[in-house]
Amino acid sequence: MNQPANNVENRNPYTLWFVVLAFVAPVILAYILYFSGAIKTFANHGEILDPVVDIVKLELMDDKDISIPRDSFTRKWRLISFVGSNCDESCNAKLYDVRQVHISLGKDQDRVERLIVHLEPPSEQLIQLLRKEYPKAINVYGDEKKISAALGKDAMIGENELYIMDPIGNVMMRFTQDQSKKDFQSDLKKLLKVSQIG
Repeated sequence: MNQPANNVENRNPYTLWFVVLAFVAPVILAYILYFSGAIKTFANHGEILDPVVDIVKLELMDDKDISIPRDSFTRKWRLISFVGSNCDESCNAKLYDVRQVHISLGKDQDRVERLIVHLEPPSEQLIQLLRKEYPKAINVYGDEKKISAALGKDAMIGENELYIMDPIGNVMMRFTQDQSKKDFQSDLKKLLKVSQIG
């Protein structure tokens, strides 16, 4: 009858500390390495947003003008493109590049979704283009002024900028229309490689 009590008394008093250390140590180490400048392997091409922007602040809606809840955007990485009522040659080129980058991810494709944000009601021509060329992209709607304000004073979403959102719901990286598909692809692959989420 006294055996359980003896087992409790004989347990290693350091076990709890080892468990705590196993969870805390990696965070502390990453913090020290990051702020000491010891990690320089991730040389990004895109601009990291500081601070990151919660996707909720973009106030995105579905095609029935109903606000999309935050949890609808989490669990996967998102590649965010913006379009007006029409999509000219440079706009289509960017959408094409994003699609090709997504295809190039191979086994990681399922971790990433493409999000097209309509800043104006789409024309029939644009609707047909998206149905034909980009049927797997998710289409949502938003107000250009509100989105630009949320993303910061440097945002130029009407000029074919691309954004990356992490699986937690943070819009965290920006690419201008002048940056190459190769830069975008490189940064995205690095993010997926080092990330344990999404």
